[in-house]
Amino acid sequence: MTQLLLGIDVGTSSVKVVATDRAGTLVADASQRYPTATAGAAAEQDATAWWEAVCALTRQVVAGRTVLAVAVTAQAPTLVPVDRSGSPTCAALTWLDRRATAEAERIAEIVPHSRNGADPFFGTAKLPWLAAHRPEALAAAEHVLSANGFIVRRLSGVAALDDTTAALMQGFDDETGAFDAALLDAEDSLAYLPPIVAARTIVGTVTLEAAQATGITAGASVVAGGIDSIGSALEAGVVEVGDPLVDMTGFSSVTILAVPRGTRVPGFIHTRHCVADVDLLITAQVTAGATIDWVNGLEGATDLREDAVLLQLPRPGELTMVTSLAGERTPGWNPHSRGVIDGISLATTASDLMLAAMEGNALALARDIATVREAGFPIDRVVSTGGGSASRAWSQIKADVLGVRVDHPASGHGAAQGAAMLAGIATGAIDSLDAIRSHGRELEASFTPDALLTAAYAERTAHFATLSALNDRRR
Repeated sequence: MTQLLLGIDVGTSSVKVVATDRAGTLVADASQRYPTATAGAAAEQDATAWWEAVCALTRQVVAGRTVLAVAVTAQAPTLVPVDRSGSPTCAALTWLDRRATAEAERIAEIVPHSRNGADPFFGTAKLPWLAAHRPEALAAAEHVLSANGFIVRRLSGVAALDDTTAALMQGFDDETGAFDAALLDAEDSLAYLPPIVAARTIVGTVTLEAAQATGITAGASVVAGGIDSIGSALEAGVVEVGDPLVDMTGFSSVTILAVPRGTRVPGFIHTRHCVADVDLLITAQVTAGATIDWVNGLEGATDLREDAVLLQLPRPGELTMVTSLAGERTPGWNPHSRGVIDGISLATTASDLMLAAMEGNALALARDIATVREAGFPIDRVVSTGGGSASRAWSQIKADVLGVRVDHPASGHGAAQGAAMLAGIATGAIDSLDAIRSHGRELEASFTPDALLTAAYAERTAHFATLSALNDRRR
């Protein structure tokens, strides 16, 4: 009987579960969506909805087969306080929640040289925010867990903070592998974080109670896991410096590049990979797939994402769109940024607006990649993963805007498949990084840039920059 490696990804919009064989080849997968409660700068989720989705999906995917090991990746940094039983004491504060601005600025005064900057996105500021605004919830908590840590705790009974999440947070000391001592002394709320462990650590085994709830084999190894970016990197076969850039597009848009440990590029996101001495340099736009979904919902009965329709439109399109619909991350870190659309006329169609949304995301991506190149990292190919990579039109637009080939790996099942590979690495079922890389070399499709369109989009970048600068007034 096939022994399964199980990967779980707790995404911003849904949980996805992937089962592979011991070599990392897909056996089964399933996903389930859940809502985010937003109001102003707030963005919260019910962590019990994550667990309920995991229980429903794992039973379907495992289907009575033996699970050797399970690893969890997740949206990050998303934090949830839990009591001694592992139950949430209040809603989870997602990475999208930007209410802790004052706390982030105060942390920056304590640890001014943190590699990741003074923004609520970087998670640490959410802890003193909870202490100030949800004191009862924090007082009732034993730990504050990451999203993947919450599922790991439910599966194994063990509380842990993986080092890819920790390294993503403000005030993490890269040299010591811990939070800065001055910060720990100044902010008592950080004591609620559990011990930091490497992403590949087997923290425990699936308990009998969890096995009954999920259908996962009791005694299966539970791996700490990490942020969704390491899952996407593994799925794309990116394990060493010099491997291609990964574009992970879901609710948000994230690019991931393997770089030497300790790399710093101002304004960008930095964390550890699950591979020794390798870091991940990350760019990110807050709303990518979310923008596409918003535009698609305007028409109602018509799906505006049809590849053939979009690729028949003249490009670049008549509209220029800045897709910062819920604040922005790299490079400007402006939580007050909003969308900008220029060029609307009485002849504008809904398809024109969809094209503009895809082009706007690609132009923002090109802006960030230009900075990566200026920092000394050549980009000559992009591997596209996540739900957004299913759009052939969007992939072709990205290739034309960036002027490089965009590849889709044959695996194509996102961070959850990378999480399953991580489970294999941790247990030794997958015994080499070359085996991981070989999966990324298997391609489902490639999109080659049109040189004329690349030149035309290059001329559009100045206008895009002008429109993006309008958001500076919102700071």
